[in-house]
Amino acid sequence: GEAVKQKEAAKTITASGLYPQIDADLDASTTKKTTVTSGSSTTATTDSYSYGLSATQLIFDGRKTANEIKAASQDIKAAQESYRFTSSEVKYNLRSAFVNLLKEQELIKVIEEIVKIRRNSLMLISLRYESGLEHKGALLTAEANVAQANFELSQAKRDLELMQVKLNKEMGREEFEPMIVKGDFEISDTVKEKPDFDELINNNPSVLQAIAKKNSASFDIKSAMLISHRSFPVQQAPVNRAPSGLPRASSGIWVWV
Repeated sequence: GEAVKQKEAAKTITASGLYPQIDADLDASTTKKTTVTSGSSTTATTDSYSYGLSATQLIFDGRKTANEIKAASQDIKAAQESYRFTSSEVKYNLRSAFVNLLKEQELIKVIEEIVKIRRNSLMLISLRYESGLEHKGALLTAEANVAQANFELSQAKRDLELMQVKLNKEMGREEFEPMIVKGDFEISDTVKEKPDFDELINNNPSVLQAIAKKNSASFDIKSAMLISHRSFPVQQAPVNRAPSGLPRASSGIWVWV
């Protein structure tokens, strides 16, 4: 993911402190001088150039940079586990939305069959009631059953539309599109023995991400504790002038070669 690439780039930047650092500069100027003698003038033009090149190499900084690199490596691992967790969550949500839509489709078929049966039952009870073979309570009960079945059917249709909206959302569609999914429900007993919960926990992306963050914080603490330690970089003097002495730097001792 993008977060993993950012952490990898951050590690590269951190590790660059171990490599030689080279600086170069170049200056150019032109001077024009006019001299007037006995009514005549002469003009002289002088071009001057200066350039410099310096190189710095870190020799020792109390393992501060090394700890920062280790912390960056743990940050990469944490980002990878976060990506893994997000990926599994997206797959689970997509699968759940598909299964729920399939379930609602099958449920509507069942409820429609129930409505059909209860309507037929109401017709028979109505005929029996009109012929005096059935009491009014049975007729009212049959009518209530039909009304209840119709209500459940309308509710199932609303739930079906809701499941379609959720599946569209998990698929990343910006506009709603009605859809029908196909599939079969198969139940299988895959757990034939007790699972190893310790292994499941140790391989959980959330746990691995937390461990990586803890390790990164530990290396950051070590790096912070070493900030006061001196570093020993080696720097080459600019080529256009010789150093007059050994300069001092607040971060360490500079050695000129």
